[in-house]
Amino acid sequence: MGFAVASVHEGPPVTVTDEERRLARTMPQPRRGDFLIGRSALHRAVRAAGLTAGAVLRDGPRPRLPEGLAASISHSRGVAVALAGAADRFPALGVDLELTDLPVRAAHLVLREPEHALLGPARTAPKRLLALYSAKEAAFKALSPLLGPELRGLRDLRLTPDGDGFLARALVCPGPRVRVTVRHLAGGGVLCWALPED
Repeated sequence: MGFAVASVHEGPPVTVTDEERRLARTMPQPRRGDFLIGRSALHRAVRAAGLTAGAVLRDGPRPRLPEGLAASISHSRGVAVALAGAADRFPALGVDLELTDLPVRAAHLVLREPEHALLGPARTAPKRLLALYSAKEAAFKALSPLLGPELRGLRDLRLTPDGDGFLARALVCPGPRVRVTVRHLAGGGVLCWALPED
């Protein structure tokens, strides 16, 4: 599996294809910049995994991945991260980067009632909510290609604490679970990635 980062602060992305650049020109700013740094991070992650991929265009909001490739992209505040691996080894991959805080009053949009206890005490609740949101985003990206339209949103996922992260499963069907690792970043951000449960 490969992991990579790209940033708008690097200058124009050099690891994107001409087809990806053409597609980006059809998008409004700042979406164009997010798309390009996301694809740059993705191509770096593909190389880090020892794989190759041509242009990665899109199907709606999701990347249209080449046959045999599993990947996930996230971007926040001018920084993009990506995970990539061979689909036969990693049927589910998800990554999420969050560099902007969430207000605790938004918890009901992310968590169901039994999960509210995961917020902990009021003084740490904002930091915990950001980690829970990011964990669910990573899990959703990993599970939605496997489960299809039945998985409609973050509240359709249940997180169970597990070591330095969570186990995530869909409430709508008893399908696969993913293990989500959470890393708190300097400056208050969160990086999460989801892989198939061992």
